[in-house]
Amino acid sequence: MRENREYVRLDSNLRVNWRKIVETTDHIVEFPDVTTNISAGGLCMIMHERINVGDELKLRMELPSKKFIYAQGIVLWINEFEINKRLGKRIYYTGIEFTELHGEFQHALKEFVQTNLPSK
Repeated sequence: MRENREYVRLDSNLRVNWRKIVETTDHIVEFPDVTTNISAGGLCMIMHERINVGDELKLRMELPSKKFIYAQGIVLWINEFEINKRLGKRIYYTGIEFTELHGEFQHALKEFVQTNLPSK
């Protein structure tokens, strides 16, 4: 089955710091996680915190060059996996679509993906 995606995905483990966009800014908490794949349109991330479909996030991704990309996104889907039943530990594969990725950040991400695609 062929996928019809607008952007090519790159399997890549990038560090991402993220936080939920909330109305109150009294207590902003940022979480570190990692991507499994990324494209100019969004990413899939392995998260250790439970969030909900529809949540809006601020993201800071670190490229191997140590350059940061800042974006905003919305959670489209979540697949939950139990990793330690006894301790009740879970991880969440989370699909996020970028809703804001501007100028230099969009260019840097597209360049990173294109440069690191495996040759056929």
